[in-house]
Amino acid sequence: MDKIVERERKVTPMKTSAAEPRYQVNPELAWRLIEDEAVILKIKTTTYYSLNPVGTVIFRAMGSEPRTREELLETVLGEFDVDVDTARNDLEELLQDLLKEELVIEVKA
Repeated sequence: MDKIVERERKVTPMKTSAAEPRYQVNPELAWRLIEDEAVILKIKTTTYYSLNPVGTVIFRAMGSEPRTREELLETVLGEFDVDVDTARNDLEELLQDLLKEELVIEVKA
């Protein structure tokens, strides 16, 4: 019988403040999952977007309730075999893009 070995990941928490922002999917969007990608329609501009599987996991996590950066990082680390620094950098880049395009919004804690 094969053993399943889980690796422990040491995650250094991101710097947080008492009012750490949370992020959620902009309620003015329409979006659906098609296979393993999120397809998003920004209704105001009728612009379509699609996210790769990693972006989709992050986007879906923000769809159910507002999430902090740290919660989103934990989601990525739980789903993909990636080192912490790469996951953190990619998450930050994606969040900035999603905020710029108004696909997610920041919610104060």
